[in-house]
Amino acid sequence: MNLFNKSNIVVSNPNLKTIKDNWSGNPINEDGTFRNINHKFVNDFTRMIKWQFSSNPQKEEKKNDKFRIPVISAEKFLNSDEDGIVWVGHATFLIRISGKLIIIDPIFYTSSFFMKRFSKLPFNPENIKNLDYILLSHDHYDHLDKKSLQLLYKNNPRVKLLAGLKTAQYCSKFLDGIIYEEAGWYQEYSITDANLKITYLPTRHWGNRLFNDLNERLWGAFLIKNNNNTIYFGADSGWDTHFKEVNELFGSPDFTMIGIGAYKPEWFMGQSHTSPKDGLRAANEMKAKNLIPMHYGTFDLSDEPICDPYRVVNKLYNENNYPFKLLNPKIGEIISLKN
Repeated sequence: MNLFNKSNIVVSNPNLKTIKDNWSGNPINEDGTFRNINHKFVNDFTRMIKWQFSSNPQKEEKKNDKFRIPVISAEKFLNSDEDGIVWVGHATFLIRISGKLIIIDPIFYTSSFFMKRFSKLPFNPENIKNLDYILLSHDHYDHLDKKSLQLLYKNNPRVKLLAGLKTAQYCSKFLDGIIYEEAGWYQEYSITDANLKITYLPTRHWGNRLFNDLNERLWGAFLIKNNNNTIYFGADSGWDTHFKEVNELFGSPDFTMIGIGAYKPEWFMGQSHTSPKDGLRAANEMKAKNLIPMHYGTFDLSDEPICDPYRVVNKLYNENNYPFKLLNPKIGEIISLKN
């Protein structure tokens, strides 16, 4: 079923509410592929070759970096009714809010030899039951993992999948019969609980699964809100004006999760991922109350040592008078929400 409006080279889901005034839909190219608002994604293979053949000034430091993120068990959270946020590693979060259990970008396995996992899981994923929503920010392999999704769907057959335009359709090919809903940027999903709202928001990124499907599926962030808490999940993004806009649209988030890893070399990674410095800047611009850094310490995806982002973000935070609190949760640690 085609749920998209397409006029003046924009697309949206006509069944969903758009929360931004004068926004008619996602801008697309003439071939139907998605694009960013302010910055064209530079898909230049020569840049990739340049990166791969450039020397890494942190090569030895990276080789000798033995630091690992502490992990504690979150099995108790799975079996409780406590509202809270649990970091599962990388960009995966388990959230219970208004009694609804949500998982974002679940990845429990490694899809290739090149994605060795450096942090353990805080629970057995087989034990995730009574899951209400799966949120997928975009289609990259370190965020959308087929095996993880199949496990969750098997154990939670009534779960609803929420994603960006054309992403859930892709997943439905291997999640036969799953209930799903797709949104464009600034669109609010149709959540039946009146005390819970989930909105899909812009990021500066890109998408693909293969070599011939560049930007065919939309990428984005999530804003999760109830009467007491506002949670912003920033997904993958380079720096842009959308961070400041979060505050303009929703006020100050109580908790904001921003990526700080896979950022070196910055001349190559900067269009896709925020650095520790820009992660702090993003939290500051949206006037967040608490920043939870993510997207580091689990997979080795770039030139920096695996826990360089942790060290840098804490150093910069301690050197500057930021008005928000920097949280450094252990993987599996429960961050309680206000009731």
